[in-house]
Amino acid sequence: MLTFDRFKLKENPFRVVPAINSQELIWAGFMDIKNKFETRILKSLQIPNSAIVLNWGDYGSGKTHAARYFCKDAVSQELAERIGSKKPLSIMVNFPRGKKVVDELYTQILDKIDISYLRANIPVGVNVNDCIKSSTDSVYIQNVLEEIFLDRGRTVDQVKAFLYGTEYPKTLVDLGITRKLTIETDAVDLLSALFNVVTSAQIYSAVILWIDEFEDIALQNSNGINAANSFIKILLDKTPNRLLMFINFTLSAIASVESLGDYLQEAVKSRIVDRNELRYPNTADVMNYISELMNNSIFRTEKVANPYTPFAADVVSKVVTDLGSVSLRKYNESFSRLLDLAAFENQETIDMGYYEAHKSEIITNW
Repeated sequence: MLTFDRFKLKENPFRVVPAINSQELIWAGFMDIKNKFETRILKSLQIPNSAIVLNWGDYGSGKTHAARYFCKDAVSQELAERIGSKKPLSIMVNFPRGKKVVDELYTQILDKIDISYLRANIPVGVNVNDCIKSSTDSVYIQNVLEEIFLDRGRTVDQVKAFLYGTEYPKTLVDLGITRKLTIETDAVDLLSALFNVVTSAQIYSAVILWIDEFEDIALQNSNGINAANSFIKILLDKTPNRLLMFINFTLSAIASVESLGDYLQEAVKSRIVDRNELRYPNTADVMNYISELMNNSIFRTEKVANPYTPFAADVVSKVVTDLGSVSLRKYNESFSRLLDLAAFENQETIDMGYYEAHKSEIITNW
């Protein structure tokens, strides 16, 4: 018998870190905050104005999970279908810890762009050249965009090599690309123009950009902070329509929401249209989360009468009470530890007696 078969589970559903495999990215419980994210995304698919949304909470409150979940292709598609729209281009990046803020943001975003998909999904009847010309007044950037969207003899890998700045084929000169791409000065212009093209050409309905771990801006010197603000400001200014930017930051790392203002310039703060706080969950939140999580078909092998199987319901309630007001990650850690221990010791059920006997291993201060 496999380790978790006796529990009617395929595997341990309690994750300490967000899943990487998109098939394992699910949403359980916490419908209020999920609805807020969905509403804001649906607005961005219908109302063109570009904007910023701030999301904050303590470590383990679910910010990264939310970003990865809403960047999941199936989730983007489902939201778009609700309003009869094409799906958005959803991208998640981490705020850079290195000194080259713009370079790292540009590279991370470019890593998520599928040029083959862009070329193959230009709708019939759309003149992509017209979209390119209206996306920017820079002839140089227009020529680079033509290289991205039109198959002019170079492979996707060759185009990417040029965009990363690692290669400059001399044959590009004949196409009006007379110099290498300079990331420090060209990155934002190129990204904003590219975003404009993918939406105006109706390849995607909007661009949803999540910047996770934004609290790391506090590790930057003044030059890095200015570069980050300039990147965000120019990207929004030059992509005035259909760009929605979610900025996630950990509250305790920056001290307070007000303190974040020390790192955001007025031109950026003026674009913030909404704020979402991911608070510590209450008992009802956690009980509902655990029930929905454990009974998702990704994890549950068959229907069970007790939704918390193999946990007795009173054990779940007692663990939640004993932990008190903590982050969702802390609940996941404790239930994961208890489930792994019971599986290792060949327990069929996890009742109050078993929990009390191992409580010191489950409820920890680290």
